Amino acid sequence: MAVTIISTPKDYAPVYNEMVFTASSTNTAQANFNFLVDIYINGSGTKTARLRIPPEPTGNYCVVDIHRVLEATLTSDIFSTSNTSGSVACSNSSLSYVVKFGEEYGSTVTQYPDLTVDSTRYAINGSLERNEFIDYTIVDYTPLDSTIKFLTNSPSTLYTSINDYGALYFYDDGLPTTVRIETFDSSGSSIQVYEATLSGSGAIQYVPCNPQSLNLIGADLVTGSQDIIDSSVASYDVWLYDNVGTTQVTEKKNFIIREDCKNDLTRLIFLNKLGGWDSFNFYGASSESDDIERKMYKQNPYRLDGSGNYSYSKSDREKVQYYTKTKKKLKVYSDWITQEEDAWLLELIESPEIYLQSGADLISVASIDLTSHRKRQTTTDKLFNIELTLEFGYDNYRQRG
Repeated sequence: MAVTIISTPKDYAPVYNEMVFTASSTNTAQANFNFLVDIYINGSGTKTARLRIPPEPTGNYCVVDIHRVLEATLTSDIFSTSNTSGSVACSNSSLSYVVKFGEEYGSTVTQYPDLTVDSTRYAINGSLERNEFIDYTIVDYTPLDSTIKFLTNSPSTLYTSINDYGALYFYDDGLPTTVRIETFDSSGSSIQVYEATLSGSGAIQYVPCNPQSLNLIGADLVTGSQDIIDSSVASYDVWLYDNVGTTQVTEKKNFIIREDCKNDLTRLIFLNKLGGWDSFNFYGASSESDDIERKMYKQNPYRLDGSGNYSYSKSDREKVQYYTKTKKKLKVYSDWITQEEDAWLLELIESPEIYLQSGADLISVASIDLTSHRKRQTTTDKLFNIELTLEFGYDNYRQRG
């Protein structure tokens, strides 16, 4: 009995893309032969699933895509607007798994499980386009130097309000131990460098990055004191440092503080392709509307009085409204955006999870009423913005008539 693993998914793979194993066996000619594929998640000694895979007809190989099994286990970890730590582990955003291969065959079928055991691999709550998936490698996100990305495709410079909450998500391989924040005044001169300990523990973590979230960091702030972001700060950088505090191990994200005197900004927070959460501020005027659905029935008004007289009244109701549902919608407008921002915001339009920030509250948005998006280019489209209609993730109901 011999089962050989031929190919595997990437060591660290997005769970909404294919995660294909192939294997071979010396016993595929046996009667009633099937490969047994057992999947163990997060170090559990109890298998999550057993898949019986018949040999494919061309070469009698086992070809099995396990991503749907793992997908059901992962959710996401949106940042907390009350977090006071330097970093937070995202236990729902990634998992470890081991696949064990065996086989069954015989006129009376006998099973031979766990003949060959693969190494531990990882899945994250990501979903990439086909070409992105082909090129994807965790090396691009493994902290090492200033070229390493956070788990976001957002531009290197972002706009934020003093009232914003938000976080940057990253892959933790054990090297980064601190997050640094350098603040600048309106002339671009450095004000101070702050440092906070990464107190979380997990493969995926997040660090605070927007003003309100940064100003909540408590005991983990080891250099500088609160408030990190005050009225003297015009912009700031956020990045990660290594375990000896001498080397930058991720890219820097630059945040420019911008307030709008004319309009109340609308801030949307959304699950991105890589399993992290991104944010974007719409600085244009917004408008709210309500879609109203009514259901009616028709009744025969009872017009007899106590003396048997049949009379009419202008207040008689024949049509009665017994069902009223209201869906709130919000139309939002961005300011002028760059070509890079336009490409990135496709992730917002496609995202299955979106929230509107209202103070420290996050209000669920069910969907964005947009079915297509044309990528714009500065050379041909010159100036452009983005306009979205949001449908909230709840319905309102009125009394019955």
